[in-house]
Amino acid sequence: MTDDSATVDGPDPDSSGPLTDDPDRRHDAEIVSESDRRVRHSDPSVRARLRRRRRRTNRIYIGLGVSLVVLLIGYIALYFLPVFAVREVTVNGPETIPAEAVVERAAVATGTPLLQVDTHAIARRVAGIPRVDQVTVTRDYPSTLQIDLVERIALVVVEVDGALHLVDDEGIDFGQGEPPPGTPLLTVGENARNSLPSIVRDLSTVFDEVRGTAGQEIAEVEVDTPASIVLTLADGRIVEWGAAGRDHEKAVALEMVLSQPGEIWNVSNPALPTTR
Repeated sequence: MTDDSATVDGPDPDSSGPLTDDPDRRHDAEIVSESDRRVRHSDPSVRARLRRRRRRTNRIYIGLGVSLVVLLIGYIALYFLPVFAVREVTVNGPETIPAEAVVERAAVATGTPLLQVDTHAIARRVAGIPRVDQVTVTRDYPSTLQIDLVERIALVVVEVDGALHLVDDEGIDFGQGEPPPGTPLLTVGENARNSLPSIVRDLSTVFDEVRGTAGQEIAEVEVDTPASIVLTLADGRIVEWGAAGRDHEKAVALEMVLSQPGEIWNVSNPALPTTR
């Protein structure tokens, strides 16, 4: 006959520490533990080790305190002392924007401590110049504020109210000015005028394919509707591109048919390009 029973081990009577609820026994255990500590601390090697540990800890705390004081003094010096104030504003990157116009838009008071200069606010002000695409403002200690900017590049020139406006590859009109040589003139029909930004973004891909794949430069672009893009190449030949899309296929087809005689090529269906 099997005896179904379970065994639970109780506390080891030889283990250290107060393992009883009896106040007297717990008090006796604490006295024994304290006595052991006094015996260990009476050992010269133990006392020497404890002294070294205390000295090491004290050195760490002193070092941290000195570092914090130095950092605080350095921060106060940077924030208030005139030796770290703005004495020069440098402008890097502009090709057509006068550096004086950038400095004027930045509106930084000479003598302002560099650490008090709000670089984000300055960047926002400079970015308000229409020709500026990207701008970064950094502090160059001890006394220079540096403004790095990238100008917008015209993808096309568009006639607006009798004036030529520069438009970048994002469809942003950044005002009048002298376009880079070879910038195509874009003519937009009434049905496409409201879609000008998206049309220009599509033309960016078209131009890349015509120039890179077909190896042709573009002089003019006419867009009566978003589905009717007509390119005039630099040599006067005309390409009916149709709507944007399948641009690489159309560029490959254009490269093949340009060797054939004719003046007008239609690649709106790249599988069946035609010439006339």
